[in-house]
Amino acid sequence: MRSILNRDYPIFKIILNSHSSTSEKWEVLKYEQGSVICKFNDVYEYFYVIVSGSVNVYHTSEKGKTYSQSIYKEGSYFGELEIFESLPYICEIKSITDVTLIRMKKSHFIEWIENDNYITLYLLKSLCKISYDLSKKAIEDTLYSLKFRICDYLITAYEKREKKNLNNFYISKNQLSEQFVVTKRSINRILKELSDKGYINVDRYKIQIIDIESLIDEREEQRF
Repeated sequence: MRSILNRDYPIFKIILNSHSSTSEKWEVLKYEQGSVICKFNDVYEYFYVIVSGSVNVYHTSEKGKTYSQSIYKEGSYFGELEIFESLPYICEIKSITDVTLIRMKKSHFIEWIENDNYITLYLLKSLCKISYDLSKKAIEDTLYSLKFRICDYLITAYEKREKKNLNNFYISKNQLSEQFVVTKRSINRILKELSDKGYINVDRYKIQIIDIESLIDEREEQRF
């Protein structure tokens, strides 16, 4: 286990410092890019931790419209919302890249949090942060224009990019379109406007951010 949990993430440290009887309960899984890890409305009695790669947590409506709730990367976990009551998943989880996961059965997970204050406190704090971020997003979706939300999303993605020394930054158009519950035509209209102003460059599949400062100014002009 120590050989794969070799990055500096809080949950990795907690797992590595847990009792040997707990660390032995993990199962390692690998998925190729584009694999469905957990299906909508199915029950999975496991707690999952992402060791490497990233996944898309999304919901698809009856008419086929996809809404991405979040992108989870290494050091993140999922399954905590459903595991206690054995609830069906309200979202589907698909790998964006090749992914390595570890998972623990429900009975072992409950025993772990009952006996380890470190994991209990960590889950409580991180769940509060997730709830806060979702509440913030719900407010922004209600109060702010689509242009503000698109600009804010592009800026946030740019600021969180892994290679900070890159002047140019690319983001998938599909990833952007799934983030907002609106038509692609509405998104494309705003992207064209930002492109015409020289803030971004848009091709068939991706968006290149080329003037982050002007994009920030555009967002602030849209703020109430």
